[in-house]
Amino acid sequence: MAGRWAVYLPLLLVCGATGMRLLEAMGPRDLAVRDLRAELARLALLSSLLLLAALLLRAVFQSIEVWGAGEALALDNLRSVALESRWGGRWRWQVAAAMVAMLGSLAAWRLPALGLTISGAGALGLAATLPMTGHAFGNPLAWTVQSVHVLGAGFWIGTLVVILVLPLMVPGTSVAEAASMRRFWLGAFWPLAIVAATLLVLSGVVLAILYLPAWDTLWTEPYGRILLAKVAGSMCVLFLGAVNHLRMNFRPDPHTAPVPLTVVLEVAFALVVLAATGMLTSTAQPHAH
Repeated sequence: MAGRWAVYLPLLLVCGATGMRLLEAMGPRDLAVRDLRAELARLALLSSLLLLAALLLRAVFQSIEVWGAGEALALDNLRSVALESRWGGRWRWQVAAAMVAMLGSLAAWRLPALGLTISGAGALGLAATLPMTGHAFGNPLAWTVQSVHVLGAGFWIGTLVVILVLPLMVPGTSVAEAASMRRFWLGAFWPLAIVAATLLVLSGVVLAILYLPAWDTLWTEPYGRILLAKVAGSMCVLFLGAVNHLRMNFRPDPHTAPVPLTVVLEVAFALVVLAATGMLTSTAQPHAH
């Protein structure tokens, strides 16, 4: 579970950098408080490097599952898992997508628009290949829906995290200016957030229908109970997102006031949901018993 969770976190940030790029492309450039393309390229590069490291960590955890902790780090055993096994054959597609994201982030230093577009293509590729080492592999419908689920989470929560973090990467930014940047981009974020949240919810419902053989497994099976916890956390995130939208777009707060605490709570509950997702991917489905 730890290996999968470590992949989800940087993947959200890579998707979030792509989402931020979309906001910059669609937003009113003449009203933007500062050009953040250099900082966005730096964040995308850091996220893609963390993503590659997390994927390597997944290979180590997979080797531990196969060979045990004592022999997992032997080079022959690692090579067997990563290069010779069926799991490794699917895992390598994820590594390739992460490398595309990293190369795009490097290119963004010179050509921000092109580089971040390539990085976004890498994020899309990873969302498409991530189900290859999970429950959805072998089921085209579940595979497609899970990929949409990952993208929905990345463009919603990932972009929100990037909006909160990016001002911290701008040298010499005052507290008031950082708050102004966050409020500007949060105000422009709501169309993307609504689309991403809708995709996330609808795909989550479809996955629940596909994976649960009967509704009573929600409280009789470990997989169902974890899914219930994820649903409860997701409802909290949706509620906080709606509250934040109303507060940021319809409440006349000063433009340099700190963002509401509910924005931070939205991210915190999203991380809890992410942890539950990692547990789900490591738990046997009810019909597998």
